[in-house]
Amino acid sequence: MIAQKETSCRLISLLIVSVAFWASLFSLTARAERIIFPIVFSSPDTGFAGGAAVIGALPNPEAGENKNDTVRVFGFLTQKGQMMASVGTSLYRDQGYMLLEPSVTFGKSAETSYGLGGVSSSDSEESYETEFVSLKFGAGWNLLRESYFGPTIKFQSREYTDVSEAVNLRRYLAANDEKLESTRIGLGVQLKRDTRNNNFYPEKGVYSVADFTVFDESWKSDYTFNLFTLEHRRFIPLDPRSVFAIQAKIKAASGHVPYDQMPSIGGSQSLRGVLQARFRDDLALSSQLEWRHILTQKIGVVAFTGFGDVFPSVDEVGISDLKYAFGVGGRYALGQQQRINLSLDLGYSDALGDAEADGFNVYFQVGEAF
Repeated sequence: MIAQKETSCRLISLLIVSVAFWASLFSLTARAERIIFPIVFSSPDTGFAGGAAVIGALPNPEAGENKNDTVRVFGFLTQKGQMMASVGTSLYRDQGYMLLEPSVTFGKSAETSYGLGGVSSSDSEESYETEFVSLKFGAGWNLLRESYFGPTIKFQSREYTDVSEAVNLRRYLAANDEKLESTRIGLGVQLKRDTRNNNFYPEKGVYSVADFTVFDESWKSDYTFNLFTLEHRRFIPLDPRSVFAIQAKIKAASGHVPYDQMPSIGGSQSLRGVLQARFRDDLALSSQLEWRHILTQKIGVVAFTGFGDVFPSVDEVGISDLKYAFGVGGRYALGQQQRINLSLDLGYSDALGDAEADGFNVYFQVGEAF
């Protein structure tokens, strides 16, 4: 616990230094767009929460048309004492031949467990608290047109600080031989293709990423397991003010998989209407469709739908307990050059078979769901 607090202090220092460095860099560059805005939200797990975020985008014409070096910094504190802070960047180098993507995230979190499987009951809802640190570094080389391939390194430190009210979770952790405090170190490869005309509000193009990571005890990871993610997004312009957006995502895990790393569906970037990580298992499949329309220079609207489920294996994939969601939302543009939106969505979810529905849920965030 002491070591983790010391690590958090070091990372807070790193966050402050990073913010100062990037603020200085972007302030000296007239072409950069800088947006600073407050973060305010509320949920049953957190109570009221507040903080701030900074997004900077610097056009990099040497890397190619519509390519930006970006930095994303945010932090918040909640009424119940939780906190999170994050710094992430995307940097094109060597005239766009290399892409570097380092990031660090740390904090304290209050979370909810519903058990495993596609028919887990809301009666099994349990609350618990964790502290975590996550670092990721990715480097890619432009081997194919608009595509980057290269290695990734991931470090995760996680501690369950309060599971006193999570009886079923404690039993699962014990049965799965999972520690209350653990370190995970993963090495992997990633292939990314990005032809979008804008990173924040794309109106055309595709974004695809395939990521495979091996966590192994031989390089001091507490668990040996594999994670695979495949995601594809496509953006189709319907007219100068409207876009049709499509997302499909697969996430699979194998080996001695920690509970928090199990593939899941639900949340603001998955099926809006389904609660965050409401359903977990070794395989998660989901898809979303969204119509986006700009009404004025500042105001926009969206309508969306989606479906998905989790499964213990590929052999058991089916639609008998399929979850589906739909809803509408509003947008307010915080920045015109990149059109970074403040988003408010109302989603409703239901399910087939024996699976439970979560009904209406509200999502408030910066940026699009995908």
